[in-house]
Formats: sequence, structure tokens, C-alpha cells
Amino acid sequence: MKIRVSQSALLLLLSLQAFAQQLLVPPYLQPGNASSLTKEQKVIIWQTDSVAANFSVECTPTGTPGKSIKAKPVVTKLNLLNKTTLLYRATLTGLKTDQTYKYTVSLNGKTIAETEFETRTKKTQTRFAVFGDCGAGTQQQAEIAFQVYQQKPQFVLLTGDMVYNNGRELEYRHRFFPYYLAPAPAPEKGAPLMNSIPFYMLLGNHDTYSANLGRYPDGLAYFYYTDLPRNAPVTTLTVNPTGDPQIVSSFKKNTAPRFPVTANYSFDHGNVHITCLDANDYVNPLDPLLVEWLRNDIGNSKADWKIVAYHHPGFNSSKAHYNQQWMRLLSPLLEQLGVDLVLTGHVHNYQRSVPLKFDPKKDETGTRYVVSDEGRVDGVFTLDTSFDGITNTKPNGIIYIVTGAGGASLYDKELGNNPELWRHNPAENWVPFTAKMITDKHSFTLIETNGTGLTLKQLDTTGNLLDEIRITH
Repeated sequence: MKIRVSQSALLLLLSLQAFAQQLLVPPYLQPGNASSLTKEQKVIIWQTDSVAANFSVECTPTGTPGKSIKAKPVVTKLNLLNKTTLLYRATLTGLKTDQTYKYTVSLNGKTIAETEFETRTKKTQTRFAVFGDCGAGTQQQAEIAFQVYQQKPQFVLLTGDMVYNNGRELEYRHRFFPYYLAPAPAPEKGAPLMNSIPFYMLLGNHDTYSANLGRYPDGLAYFYYTDLPRNAPVTTLTVNPTGDPQIVSSFKKNTAPRFPVTANYSFDHGNVHITCLDANDYVNPLDPLLVEWLRNDIGNSKADWKIVAYHHPGFNSSKAHYNQQWMRLLSPLLEQLGVDLVLTGHVHNYQRSVPLKFDPKKDETGTRYVVSDEGRVDGVFTLDTSFDGITNTKPNGIIYIVTGAGGASLYDKELGNNPELWRHNPAENWVPFTAKMITDKHSFTLIETNGTGLTLKQLDTTGNLLDEIRITH
């Protein structure tokens, strides 16, 4: 993948100075409303100050002849924190899979950004990075971004809590984009990832803490800055912005048609199907609309690998957030649907479970699951302790991953090398389901598929291998 970083940065600086334009967020790539591989598109997004400008976007295939695609940017005027900014989106439609394209963003006819990207593949080989709990503005966040860049993933999946502390527009501009849109790769700065590699994101708790728009007028910025598949139903309980009706109305207008549809979505890439869910404490994991969609979405998928991602882990042996177990309620359904992996964040460390099955406890009528006031879900565990990911690579059950060490301060550093401290009581709530826990290093997950084989690695801020397993069907 070729990225003309220095030239583009120089063009950007000179051109914007010439037109008195201040670029707040440089152009970056989003997946757009494309879930299945029958349709491919990408969306280019950037943000400027309030000075209007005549931008244009053109996309051309590289290596093989083909038509160029021109996209007219749509501008949204954001009036936040007593300042006006302009958020631009250009949708590139009609793209072909397994193709390299170059997109060019021009201002009044002069190029300000030029970057190559690859569309999704239909091949049975994929390579992607996963991490969460990242946007804290730390040195470790920059180091993770740099290491992810070295691995050349096809896409990045973020398991929530993109920015701290409240998911605000201002926080994205200071604690998120500078690290993943750095002009050049460097461990102390980050890397130019998002301009050429799409980031799939999902809602964490910190991403929704700003739902009170009366207190945080620039809140719920996830819906400003993402452009994701819109293929899931809106559930009865979803993120709910509050505050002055005029501010809420303006937010809904400026985030349509994304809010609140992209709280849940799914997509295909190669031979992988990934379903992303909102797992915040206001949701009902067993909402009938959601369950029906999951049965169709995952159940009808022909992908070799079925992966579900959400923020709050149901199976977590840390002290931090241990009681937040409501997503355990989905385990029987995900088992029925043949899910291979569940990827989560929220807990700021790395954990890998043994393959497991879980039957949640029901009330005396046998018709409803029991969830304690603290969020605990008791039940019956079935563990596959023979799986080691080396000699035995065929798991009997789902492997649950916590990958929340993407940049924010780490949790429970003393636990990693002491399995005795992983224990919780009673046995109906915790059994030794954790196979690996690394709590003293920031890290990210790298997943590679090749047909019916999948390799999962955990790498730290220097690229050292912390954990590795192989799964086969």
C-alpha cells in the first residue's frame, strides 16, 4: 500500500494557507453503508473551520484501467461550543472489490490530499487489527497506532471507548484523530492509518456519557465522525440524547441517517462476518427485534468465520467491571448460530477465555433469565480445557477475548501472573474460564484468516508477541 504522506501533508498546508482555510480533521476513510460484498463503497470525511470552500473528490483505480469516480461532498454545518465548523462527507459508490484506488481531495482545483486504499476482498484471506479503550491522549496510544500500522491490516475494529472521557467532538479532535492521522509513522506520534484503512467502531460507555447534550452540546460525536453499515433494526432501548429540544433536534438532523441506526450493524470482509453490537447498560440484549436480526444476520451468513464484537465483556476475570455481565444472556443464541469469537473491550487489559458454552440461570417459572441488580448472571458453564490453540485447534465453544489495552490506563496490573487472584465466587458465576490474562502491557489483537484456519495474536507496544492461538474448522 502506497501512502504519499509527506507530499500530501505539504500540499495540504500550502493550499489551506492560500485559502485561509483551517483544517481541523484531515480527510479519512470510513466503510460507508456497505455490509455485504455485493456492494462496495467508501466515505471520505474531513472537517474545517467555518470558512466555506469549494472542495471536490475524485477516485481512480490504480494498476488497471478504469473509470474515475467523482463524488460531490455534502457539508454539514455544526454549531457546537459557540463555534461553527464544517463537516464534509464524500461518498464513493460503485467501487469494485479487490481493487486498489487512489482518492484525491481538491480545494478550488488544487490537490490537498491524495491517498491510496484497498477495497474489501472476496478472497478467503483477511488481516485485521482489534483494540479498544484507546483515545486517552497517551504515549501508549501512539505506540499502539504505530505498531498497528507496521502490521498492514486491511481494516481496524475498535471495541468501544474511542475517546475519553465522554465521546465529545472536541475529544475526538484532540485525543483520537491526531494519533491515527499522524502525518508520518512514529512511535511517539502515531501513524497515518485512517486516511487509507477503514476503522469500524462500536459504542462503549464513554462514547455515550455525553448523551446529555444540555451539558455536552458536542456529545455523541460517534455519530458525527463514523459512517458505517445501516443494516440493523433500531431496538426499543437505544442511546437517547437529552437536553434542550432544539439542541437535540439539531443533533438528530446533523447525524441523520446514521443516528441511531449504526449503534448495531454487521459487515463482511473476505471470509469473515463481523456483527457489532451496542452493549451499554441501557440496552436489552434479548430485544426481540435484535434477536430476530441476529438469527438472520449471523444464521444466514456463509462466511467461514463468524465474529461478534461489543464493548462490555460478559466473561471477565478482572476485578474491574466484573459484575457487568448482562451480555452473557446472548451466549446460548451465539452458540446456536455458530459464532467462533466474541471480541470486547471495557476492561483495560487483555484476556482470552478457553472455548466455553454458558447456560444462564432462569427464574422459578423457567421462562426468564435472572440478572442481579449489580448485573451478574449466574449459570452453568461447559469448558473445553483440551483446546490449546497449538496441537488441539478445534474449539468446542466460543472463545471470548477482552482487548481493551489500546491506550487508556491499565486495570489490575497485579493480576496477570497470578491466576489465584482471578477467582470470583460463587461457582455458578465464575469458573476457571480464563486461559490467558496480560494486565501490565498495552496491546492489540491481530487476526488473520486463511480459508478454514484463523490465527489470533496479541502484540504489545513494541511489537512483541504476548499470546498466539490457531483455530481450525
